[in-house]
This record gives sequence, structure tokens and C-alpha cells, in this order.
Amino acid sequence: MKFFNKFFLTLLLFTSFVNSQQLIEMSMGSAYEYDIYFSLEDGITAFPERENWELAFSTNSNDNNIRINSAYVKLYQVSENIDDWEKITNFNSSFSLQIRNSNTEWEFGAFVSNYFNKNPYNFGWGNLNNQTQIIEGCRIYIIEYFNELKKIKINNFNNGIFDFTISNLDGSSEENITIEANLYSNKKFIYYSLINNEIIDREPNVENWDMVFTRYEEEYVTLNGDTMPYVVTGVMTNQNLVAEFNGDINIYPNTDDLNFSYDINTIGYDWKEYSGEFIIVPNRTYYILNQEQTTLYKVLFQSFSGQASGNLSFTIEEINNFNPINSLSELENNFTISPNPNQGEFKINSNINDGIITIIDTRGKILIKEELSQSLTLNLNEIIDGIYLININGDKFNISKKMVIKK
Repeated sequence: MKFFNKFFLTLLLFTSFVNSQQLIEMSMGSAYEYDIYFSLEDGITAFPERENWELAFSTNSNDNNIRINSAYVKLYQVSENIDDWEKITNFNSSFSLQIRNSNTEWEFGAFVSNYFNKNPYNFGWGNLNNQTQIIEGCRIYIIEYFNELKKIKINNFNNGIFDFTISNLDGSSEENITIEANLYSNKKFIYYSLINNEIIDREPNVENWDMVFTRYEEEYVTLNGDTMPYVVTGVMTNQNLVAEFNGDINIYPNTDDLNFSYDINTIGYDWKEYSGEFIIVPNRTYYILNQEQTTLYKVLFQSFSGQASGNLSFTIEEINNFNPINSLSELENNFTISPNPNQGEFKINSNINDGIITIIDTRGKILIKEELSQSLTLNLNEIIDGIYLININGDKFNISKKMVIKK
């Protein structure tokens, strides 16, 4: 009961004094038992168990993204031919390709990170059938979790519904499972427990959180001189704009001196260091915008106890009488795509002359990259229907908007 009391006390303190700097204390529990979803405006909005799921399915009916619980799940591609299902009866990690979630974008989970960029119809675990617009499975994987080894294939994805098959390596205990992820469109993901064979609705509505305190796998962590993927404990954001500032914590930097990013691991894990015990990196603060990009908050970590208790603390402060986002908001408001949705031909208008425009598909493939002029007409009639990211990047800003092509 002590754990839950701490949560409610923290939430009460935050909501009562949101306009001043406040000390937030929370616990992820022993061995980081809980994920903590945190809203800049409302405090803690959820604290689900962290290890009661293995797979997370995108709730966007146009997105076939599947992530793994990378803190304790490993995924290996073992065949590029889904017809090999019966032939896969053993596992050797030396002859398999381990694939991982992106640590910078929610949209690139392990199952879609291995797309074949020379094939515009390849979507990682499957290929798009251009006639039916159904993504059909093309690969076989082995998933490892809690000392279990199973083979798994995603059969198809159709209008927000996933169909997959999982079994023991010898083919026994085969199950075919359907996930109607589109029923949970108010969330980023809907989760699934392979152990309990059940859907886990565990995260708050997408508009009700800005940060999640969790465990995840970073791509580049240096240990004893070697750099490798490594499971860390830290903060992932809800694709809010965030900037790290290294300097006097009592100084409020000019926005022009901050490099804002949408990368979900901008806060990440390296605000702390371990040397026999955890210490907070000095003179490092974070500035994070709310989802509407109307309010800026300063986050300064104070303590981190490690896995024995999972306790941590930080101060959060709404920046009053200081409007560092005017220029960014103005740039974004004047960055328009028309029409949107479109059939492949569209116009981009902007008041930016010194940026680079990049158009990226949902698998991360760069379709166009060039210097931006104030008005640009583009024709992408040859690409398939779907969601695309249009990014404008400059020295001191990074603005992204989604575009839909539907013919």
C-alpha cells in the first residue's frame, strides 16, 4: 500500500501547484516493476505492470507496426519465406538476424524495422498486396521471452486487424490469434501477453501522457570501452519536442540555443551515471513542450536509486513570462501541405528558406531530400497509398507533419 500512496500523493502535489517548480517523487517499484505514464499538466496518469506483455500492436488502421517488450523479449528473423513455417524446428542465434525496436521513433518496432528498402511494397514482416491493400506475411521469426522459444509469423494486416500464428519450434501448441487493434484508436498501442493469451489495455489515452518512465533497449551504450545495444532505464516521450541543455541549471537558455527534437529518447537514460551508486549528471536539464506546443516545461532530475526500490525524483517547472516557442510555433503554423490527403501531387508552402525538406515513408525510407524553397510542388504519383512524414530541418529547429496519400 505504501507504493500506491506515494503515487497518489505525488499526483495531488503536482496538480495543486502546477504553476510553480515542484518536486515530483515516484517509484517504478522493485526491479522496475511498473511503467509510469506522466502528463506535464496532470502528473501521473497510469502505472501499469511493465512485464505482463510481449507484443505491442499499433492502433492506427493504416500502420502495421509491431513492437516488442525489449527489456526482456528478443526477436530473430529466421526465414524470408513464410512457406518455410513447417521446416523451422530449431534455433541457432548465430545463423539468425536479431532485430530490434527503434529507440528514437515509436513507429519502427522490431517486426517492421527489417523492411527491404529496394522493394516499395515491403513492410517488414509482410508485403503489400497492391490489389487488395492487405499486407501479407513474408517472414518467419523466433521470439524469446522468459526462457521460452517460439516461432511466430504475422499472417496479414487488414484495416487495423492483425492476424498471427505462434507455436513451439516442433510445431506443437500452434495458435492462430487475431488482434483488432483498431478498436483502441485512442491509444498508441494495444498490448498482448503471449504467456496468458490475452489483450492488455495498459496505457492511457494518447493525449493524456507526455513521458513514460520505463525500461527499453538503447542502440548505442558504451560499457568498458565497447559500444552495444543495451537495456536501460529511462524516459521515453510521446513524440513531444524536447531539448537537452548542458549548462548552469539556474539559467533559462534562449530557444535559439536549444536543439529541439522529436526523438522519443531525447531525455533517455543518460541523465544519470553509475559509479558504485547512481549520481545525477550535473548541469543537465531538459526542456519539453506539451503536445500542443503551447507551453514549455523545464525538467531537472534530482535522484535515482536503481532497481532495489525504483525510486526517482525530479523537479518540473512551467516556464512563465518567457515565451521561447513563438518562433517555432510561427514556423510550424506557416508550414502547410495542400491538399492533405492527396493522390500523390501536392504543394508545400513555408516561410523557411534555410531548411532541408525530407519526405520519409513509414519504414524510414527517404523518398526526397532537398533544400526547401518557400513554395514547392511535388508529384509522388508512383508511390503507394499510405502515411508519409514530411520533415523540415534547420540549424535550430526540426518540424514534422504527416501527409496521407490515398488514390
